[in-house]
Amino acid sequence: MNYKLDLIKIINTILNFLNRGLDFEKSLDMTFKDLKLSQKQIKIIKEEVLDNGIESLVVLLSNVINEKMTKKKPKTFINFRVNEKIKFLVLQRLKIIDKYFEKKQIFKLVLKLKSFTKINKMLFSISDEIWFVSGDASTDFNYYSKRFILMNIYVSTFLYFLKDSSEDFSKTENLLDKQIKAVLQFGKLKSKIMNIFYSNKM
Repeated sequence: MNYKLDLIKIINTILNFLNRGLDFEKSLDMTFKDLKLSQKQIKIIKEEVLDNGIESLVVLLSNVINEKMTKKKPKTFINFRVNEKIKFLVLQRLKIIDKYFEKKQIFKLVLKLKSFTKINKMLFSISDEIWFVSGDASTDFNYYSKRFILMNIYVSTFLYFLKDSSEDFSKTENLLDKQIKAVLQFGKLKSKIMNIFYSNKM
């Protein structure tokens, strides 16, 4: 039995029961019954995989998506410019969500965290993973600024993606392009201002 495929099936089954209005524990019990999991599998899931309720489910979901996102990089990825890497990974992540899960159920699941801090923590983790896979090695203030900027880009892109029915999500891609372009232009403007400031001081 393929463990990774089982995780996707388990996540989707839990989401389906949650979407019917059941609480997490009841959804978990119904999932075990519906998928006819063994006592050993149930013990592993309860004690090691989903030991912290909804938060654990969100982390598991994100890890599954991250793993697939990382594996689907093209051979030429290393030659991409930074903005091209970020764009590819964000789109890849969204397409994985669409392929393996119901995107509106994912949105509802995140809302079940019911905490702005927890949601931000999740978004920072997603942003951090995207930057890490892109090859970012920054450790200074830029480490945080890059991730906070990408968090905002990811949120607005994901919300648009929820209602996008265009072929291959071309409209979502256009929105993402515009946001990345705006950030790049702001970065260039900021660099020019800083150069002028320091040249005047000298």
